[in-house]
Amino acid sequence: MELPTTTKALVIETYNANLVRALRGMKIIEKPFPEPQTDEVLVKMDASPVNPSDIAFLRGMYNVNKALPAVPGFEGTGIIIKSGDETSENLIGRRVSFFTQDEGDGAWCEYLCLKKGNYIFLRDDLPVEQAACLFINPFTAYAMFDETLKSGTKAIIQTAANGQVGRFIRFFAKENGIKVINLVRKNEHVEAMKSEGESYVLNLNDEDFYENLKILNNDLKATMAIDAVGGEITGKLLNIMPAGSQVILYGGLSGAPVSMIDPLEVIFKNKILRGFNLGDWMKTVSDEEVERISNYLQTLFIQRKIETRIQASFPLENFYEGLRTYISNMSAGKVLFRM
Repeated sequence: MELPTTTKALVIETYNANLVRALRGMKIIEKPFPEPQTDEVLVKMDASPVNPSDIAFLRGMYNVNKALPAVPGFEGTGIIIKSGDETSENLIGRRVSFFTQDEGDGAWCEYLCLKKGNYIFLRDDLPVEQAACLFINPFTAYAMFDETLKSGTKAIIQTAANGQVGRFIRFFAKENGIKVINLVRKNEHVEAMKSEGESYVLNLNDEDFYENLKILNNDLKATMAIDAVGGEITGKLLNIMPAGSQVILYGGLSGAPVSMIDPLEVIFKNKILRGFNLGDWMKTVSDEEVERISNYLQTLFIQRKIETRIQASFPLENFYEGLRTYISNMSAGKVLFRM
């Protein structure tokens, strides 16, 4: 297979908290064609989604900072076309999904070198659109829900319940007989989720929200909460939950620091606030366990029991339109870049 000498990639030239200015500092460039090292494979990209973590990265407000100019994009899917290790030639032609936050290039490019441990192999019948989004949200939801099962709680509270992670957690909860108090910010989301069969849905913006949440949780006694928002809601969730409860924080959609935690609730009722980061979790899990979880999740996607919502796809050259589409309505689903 004759390979080109250069490849196209989308790069960000400067981080900027003002997202519009950050987007204006992005452009498509020609780069030297990548060559995989001994512990790497070369992947011809098919698709990559836009995630909230990507937006935070573009603003310079994420935990990952790369030397600029940098190629963004933390996950995607493609086909291995070359291996840096001659003993691994049998990998060529295999489909993969990947998650990478290494210093090198991200996913928004035509060709990408990946290290072993950053990718998983895919079944042939998994659609490209679902394969592109297999890692970040599904694995995050699986790992956090697994923590709730280990805690022994019979109910959980979750914010951003209508988001993609929230939808996966609702599925896992039903499969395991765990009740979920779902928190959203729009009345239409309340109605939509109730029409889908959810019994417990509250609007964070209702005037009597916290009183209603207290009453509901006095009955259900959720001792685990999964929070994507941060700000005041994190502290208030911790305060209203029973002694020994935990809040797992995995996002900061509010853009505000965690606040409103009553220290007496922490000191005398042994409550815990802790974070979840997929990259750190991956380091604690064996390759065999990752493969097992991957096979389980792929089966669910192929059987259409779960699905990542895709609102639109754009060629990489139309990145500005794609990013604006996603930012204007993130709850509508993922935007994909197709290479």
